[in-house]
This record gives sequence, structure tokens and C-alpha cells, in this order.
Amino acid sequence: MSKEIAGRKFSTPEEAGVEAPTPEQLDKYREKFKEARKRLRSASPDPEILAGDKYHDDISGTEFDPRRDESDNA
Repeated sequence: MSKEIAGRKFSTPEEAGVEAPTPEQLDKYREKFKEARKRLRSASPDPEILAGDKYHDDISGTEFDPRRDESDNA
């Protein structure tokens, strides 16, 4: 059964009507991600920094942000 958390809807692939990728497709996608990470690392002066937090955190700055100060609700 679908579940809604923080305004996002989570479903199983079957509920969403999509098929899971095949192992061959997963291997192809993993290789593409590996190539993309290699390009990102080569472009950054610090190899440990790939991208800022804003690209990894959907709830940052929203009412669901655990770091948000309660006084921000005004």
C-alpha cells in the first residue's frame, strides 16, 4: 500500500505500474553513474566534494527540516 511521508508518496513498483530494471540494465546504469562520478571528481579542486547539500536533501529549508528553528514558523 502506498505511504505518504513529508508530502512525498512512496509505492512499490507494482503499485506504481512500473517494472523493475533487469540486472543488465542495472549494470549499464551503474557504469554510467561511475563515469559521471569520475567526471565530477576530475572537475572539482577537492576530490571529496562532489556537489553541494542542496542536491542531496529534499527537506532542507522546509517545515520538515529537523535543523529548522521553531521560531521560523512565524
